[in-house]
Amino acid sequence: MSRKPFTLRQAVLCGAAVAAGSTVGTVAETIASHVPSIGPLTTAAVALWVLDKLNALIDDTKP
Repeated sequence: MSRKPFTLRQAVLCGAAVAAGSTVGTVAETIASHVPSIGPLTTAAVALWVLDKLNALIDDTKP
C-alpha cells in the first residue's frame, strides 16, 4: 500500500501551528508560572486550534 507523501502545504501548516503554539505556550508559562504544566498544555491546544483554522482557511479541495 503506497502512502501519500507529506506535502509542502502540510509542512507549512504544521510549522505555523507549532510556531504559534510555542509562542502562546511560552507566554502562558511566564504569566501563570504557579500553574504546573500550563505551558505544554497551552502549546498543544493552540497548535491544534491554529492547524484546524489554517487548514480550513487554505482549503484546496473547493473549486
